[in-house]
Amino acid sequence: FMSREGQFLKKLFDEYCSQKNEKDIKTYYFYGSRNSVMSAALKPLNEEDFKFLFRFFKFFIKPSQFLTSIGFSDSQVKEVGKSFGKNIEKVCFNFPKSKTFKKLKENQDFKKFYDENRTKQSKAFSKYLQTFNVDYIHDGLTFVDIGYHGTMQDLIFTFLGEKTKVCGYYIKNRTKCDENNFKFGLLSDMQKSVFGAKITKYDAYHYEQILRANHGRCLGYMLKQDGTAKEVLDEQHGDKQIFEKYVEKMQNEIFEKFELIFSETLKSDLNIENVCLIYYYEMIKNKTKQDKKWILDMQDCHHDDFGYVGYPGRAFKRGLRSFAFNIKDGCFIFSNAFYIKKLKKSIIKKGN
Repeated sequence: FMSREGQFLKKLFDEYCSQKNEKDIKTYYFYGSRNSVMSAALKPLNEEDFKFLFRFFKFFIKPSQFLTSIGFSDSQVKEVGKSFGKNIEKVCFNFPKSKTFKKLKENQDFKKFYDENRTKQSKAFSKYLQTFNVDYIHDGLTFVDIGYHGTMQDLIFTFLGEKTKVCGYYIKNRTKCDENNFKFGLLSDMQKSVFGAKITKYDAYHYEQILRANHGRCLGYMLKQDGTAKEVLDEQHGDKQIFEKYVEKMQNEIFEKFELIFSETLKSDLNIENVCLIYYYEMIKNKTKQDKKWILDMQDCHHDDFGYVGYPGRAFKRGLRSFAFNIKDGCFIFSNAFYIKKLKKSIIKKGN
């Protein structure tokens, strides 16, 4: 289960296995981020095309944001900025094709840190994978995460030389995959047949906020004196405090409901999928002022470190965001009203 959203998903799945008395499945918690894994998977500069970053982030990106995205520390970004000049913080259009990017790759400080980081992180990440004591080379790796594009999975697949089978199970997946780098999303745009996805994929962004972990982003990996490796976590953005203030109580309530729903489902023939679709629709329809405030608060404290670096929600005033959410919710409620009404009638007819 990939950090950080995988932390609570692991807790739910472990409880599921416990109630099913499933003893053959063992789960692990994987510390990683797009930044940390990308830094480890980078090739020599003359061979690297940064495709997993540029496939989504190549327009209107700053050189400093690019450096952070590939695992440069804040101090390294500042050091490169001294020799590179003020353009380090200047937004660049179509960055991969720009003169700015070409100049950056010629910068001696950039080349020095680039080689140091990728060599150090590649070795440490390889050692970190070994700490799980599983034969992933032959048996493959299976990851679980909230997932939108599966970038971490793609980077790990690349790091392992595209020879080890990697499989990802996500709440949502937007990208295509192949047999050796397989991805499945419950609410995926790629799997149209998943029942009810047109309802529950709405506002899927908020799943990321509900699934926050009690620790910060993985910055990278460090070798220990005994030859093993451990994760290095970000402690600057108050993730633990945000979790305790906004998320912990909610996750505890969800876990209690999860246990209840699971046990009741085992005892009855209740069509749980239909019931959950109705409840999800009603939840969106009956958002309270407190619910809307929570959404805006979570946007305000959501910090990105890949592609766009910073707090994207704060770029727009809360009043404007609130208005946009109301319009979006209204369209969702109106467009799905008939479907939900029909679903309710089918449940009543079946006596459920």
